Amino acid sequence: MVVKASTRGAGKRHHARDGLVKTIGAFKLVKALLLIGVGLGALNLLNPANADTAYRWASSMAWRLGPRAASRVEHRLSNLHESQLKLVAVVALLYAALFAVEGVGLLMSKRWAEYLTIVATSSFVPFEAYELVKKVSWQRVATLAINLLVVGYLIWKVRQPRDSTAGREGGRRR
Repeated sequence: MVVKASTRGAGKRHHARDGLVKTIGAFKLVKALLLIGVGLGALNLLNPANADTAYRWASSMAWRLGPRAASRVEHRLSNLHESQLKLVAVVALLYAALFAVEGVGLLMSKRWAEYLTIVATSSFVPFEAYELVKKVSWQRVATLAINLLVVGYLIWKVRQPRDSTAGREGGRRR
């Protein structure tokens, strides 16, 4: 069977684009795992013994950064209420579920996952821009830039015609 040279080149570009989508999917899964940790950690802090241990640990770590940091950490931790911890846990676990669905869908090369990721990631952009306007930091600039690049890339990708041969023995027609 003969494969045209231009088809082979298009296949390489297709695989490179798929690699980027899979990288985005893997990143979404890492974020999901981190948010599961945050959610479970917040639930764990509902136990007074665990909360006391976490308070002591955070306070000792903050003192290494200086008295001002220690004071801020102690103030924030001592003002946490049970309802706030529950809210943090629920929100973190819900976002983890969203990121997990996005990640798995992108790793499976599902078109719906690309659309879901565009919508979900775009929905954070106004909040990130607002936070950036409030206080400029390299972390906020990087977060906004990465999310805009992801959204822009996925919008570009979903507007491209789907390769009807994708997924079949190296992209060749039978």
